[in-house]
Amino acid sequence: MPELVDDAARDRIERDLTGTLFVEAGAGSGKTTALVARVVALVTTGVAELREIAAITFTEKAGAELRDRIRRKLQERATDDLDPEAVQRCRIALDQLDGAAIGTLHSFAHRLLSEHPIEAGLPPRVEVLDEVSSGVEFERRWSAFRDDMLDDRDLERTLLLLLSTGVGPAALDALALAFEQNWDLVEERVPADAPDPPSVSELVASAFEAIDDVCAARVDCKTSDDKLCQRLDDIADYLVRLRAIDDEYELLDALGEDAMPKRPSFNQTIGRRENWPDVGEVRARVKAAGAQLDAVYKSVGDACAHRLGAAIRRFTLQAATERRMDGRLEFHDLLVLARVLLRDPEVRARLHVRYSHLLLDEFQDTDPIQIELAVRIAAADPSDPASGSAPWTDVPVAAGQLFVVGDPKQSIYRFRRADISTFLTARARLGVDTGDLVELVSNFRSAAPVIDWVNDVFGTLFDGQSDGEIPVPSQPDYVALHATRGEPTLGPPVAVIGRGEHAPKTSADEQREAEAAEVAAAIARAIAEGWTVDDGKGGWRRARLGDITVLIPARTSLSFLQEALDGVNIPHRAESSSLVYATRAIRDLFAIVRAVDDPTDTLRLVTALRTPLLGCGDDDLFRFKVERAGRWSYLADQPATVPDDDPVLAGLRYLRDLYEERQWLSPSTLLDRIVADRRVMELGFGERRPRDVWRRVRFVVDQARAWSDATAGNLREYVHWVTMQTVEGARVAESILPETDDDAVRIMTIHAAKGLEFPITIVSGMSTLPQSR
Repeated sequence: MPELVDDAARDRIERDLTGTLFVEAGAGSGKTTALVARVVALVTTGVAELREIAAITFTEKAGAELRDRIRRKLQERATDDLDPEAVQRCRIALDQLDGAAIGTLHSFAHRLLSEHPIEAGLPPRVEVLDEVSSGVEFERRWSAFRDDMLDDRDLERTLLLLLSTGVGPAALDALALAFEQNWDLVEERVPADAPDPPSVSELVASAFEAIDDVCAARVDCKTSDDKLCQRLDDIADYLVRLRAIDDEYELLDALGEDAMPKRPSFNQTIGRRENWPDVGEVRARVKAAGAQLDAVYKSVGDACAHRLGAAIRRFTLQAATERRMDGRLEFHDLLVLARVLLRDPEVRARLHVRYSHLLLDEFQDTDPIQIELAVRIAAADPSDPASGSAPWTDVPVAAGQLFVVGDPKQSIYRFRRADISTFLTARARLGVDTGDLVELVSNFRSAAPVIDWVNDVFGTLFDGQSDGEIPVPSQPDYVALHATRGEPTLGPPVAVIGRGEHAPKTSADEQREAEAAEVAAAIARAIAEGWTVDDGKGGWRRARLGDITVLIPARTSLSFLQEALDGVNIPHRAESSSLVYATRAIRDLFAIVRAVDDPTDTLRLVTALRTPLLGCGDDDLFRFKVERAGRWSYLADQPATVPDDDPVLAGLRYLRDLYEERQWLSPSTLLDRIVADRRVMELGFGERRPRDVWRRVRFVVDQARAWSDATAGNLREYVHWVTMQTVEGARVAESILPETDDDAVRIMTIHAAKGLEFPITIVSGMSTLPQSR
């Protein structure tokens, strides 16, 4: 291999085994390879045995890969090393490998708790709930607590006021879920008690006075047809309506911008200058009066949120306590309880000796608790009480016991509490301030022109400049990458599609359709022209469909993309689990499941009838309802005007049979029956890619079986769980493995693609606006 610009850095990682190193490794720079090299070096030099090393990474898949790579490297050294002592150490390490602390942060926290159950206040046997079980348990607890909360007379006024501000029950569900996932922060930051919301009538009194005062300015207007004068008349009439309302809930509802009749605007710049002594001053007073009304609305809403937040806090912390007492922990419980465990100086001292070297991989992606656990275990004086109570940034670390590697530019798991400011703080504390910062900048993944383009674009975007003051560090510096691969022989290394300007008022669907068509055209061109990709042997070969991956931010644009690819006969497959549930065949399958779950929902019923699985066309539905006076219910008797051979009647009878048996069928059994009865696998031939349909169906049924095994829940609970799985950003979904001989374009979300490599990547869905928050 030719000399690399960062060879010195790589050499330091492998040889400086007595120093605490913080490695910032750019994309494709081989950071996991460097971590493996350091582990093997620790073993072969005799600095540490493998059982004394903890190597922590982000996902279970990454953990399994890390363990396998360490195994293979140790096997190579045990065979090829000329030093007999190093060979013996490798063989000992191989014997210790299966029991070594190599895996995810959660598995490491579980190990700590299992080794010290009494100190952690846990029963001898601890069960860790997976995401399915955790979600179902939360839904059961929250459903019961929500019912109790709605029946609580002390909270009745608070709930009614909150509903009057336009906040629906779904917001409470979201708040409870956020509290559940961050219960340690809830305990720390949410007050245990909050006062009742203030009186709405008392709050609006001063706002009414301000409105009276500004409406009196109408006498200064020279003409009654001035728009500002007319607006003041409207505001005066609005004030009369407000004063006539005695009920505080109705009053609060009338203050909202969506109130009916609609409230007049207080913010428009209207009125002619010549008609007023000072039109600007009147406009400002009108705006200020409106702001006072808005402040009332917001003040009541905030007070309601704090009051209910205190109630949900009690529910959240009680559930966390019960899980700890029962020994049935969720993933986040593991981290929080492990952090509490390390407040014990005796435990810290034992762990300090037990794990003499801690190596943290993918540091940019994980919960901030990770660095706190690592620093407290690696503390220079673990018996010092300050090592367990002081902020982790103030705890000195023993030389050589901590090794951290990551890339802040790849931090995309904010919703999983990954915090870029934590990375930058650790970088400064463990790397910059001590001179132990190591940078890996050689890129082995992308061709040289791609790296040149990336450096040019992101070197500008990551310029470190901000329009305002940022309270915490949140913007990493851009470190230029250096390419180690050449340029492909055919095809543009970087290309931009969709550069044509859309016509004014183009709808979002029209933009997605146009973009999808251009993506399909680009794929067809790449295959037709024979664009080349790396053959893995130092040369180049023609690209295949399986070399191309389309990344999308969410499933919103999936159907447009699939239709465009089908239109030009390009095979494709969706590989993220959230995308699988959004595909046509799976949507049709769940249309029937949802209709069986709720016989009162007419929309779901008709949707199920219109699927290919029940085969009712719009003409059949029209004939059944209009000409034959049929009823949209599979539980009701149909009139004699509906003949026995009516296709809609046949579909309704099938749904009724499933409904009557649903209590005795698990969700997975129900899915299996529908798949078999309605020939779902055979219908896959109608989608051009039957193998892809079969793979999706098998995946969904397998997930349903796992859900049933974990919960023994009913159909309604399962349908709700499926809905939660398909919410955007609900969880990190790793890609679904395809058949190895299936040559097709891959489609997956950005999160599912994290850590993977593709010869040709198309970033689609760029027209989707980011959320304002």
